[in-house]
Amino acid sequence: MAERTFTSNLEAFEYACEHLDCSLKDGKPVLGIVLAVHGRMCSVKIANPEDKVIPTGTLTELLARTDVSYVCFSAMLADKVPQLQPGDLVLYTTMPELAAADKATVAGTVTAKVMPHYTTKGVWQTYSSELASQGSVPSSQDSKA
Repeated sequence: MAERTFTSNLEAFEYACEHLDCSLKDGKPVLGIVLAVHGRMCSVKIANPEDKVIPTGTLTELLARTDVSYVCFSAMLADKVPQLQPGDLVLYTTMPELAAADKATVAGTVTAKVMPHYTTKGVWQTYSSELASQGSVPSSQDSKA
């Protein structure tokens, strides 16, 4: 597997939609992009091959739309996840029971903030606030998506 560093979060998201397994079955984390943040909750567009369009607008506007799919409007942030901003890349997961029932966007958890770098191990490089504040490049950790 070739290592890939993308020039933008959007480019990384599009790559995930087109080339990676985006199934949420078995509780596997999938790449997502943050649409809105409200405290320790956020709205996430989940990478998938059927609908690669990242919707724009306020949270109220997004909730009112009927054409939005593969979006979780109430994803909780795991304890170790730093504060997020719209446009950040994250790993998103949901309970296997919800995914199996095609309810993957009802509730889920953001397990990590990641960089637009896909490693040779087939994982997204996780974001480290400590290293970022020092100006260093974060190290890869096992964050499969």
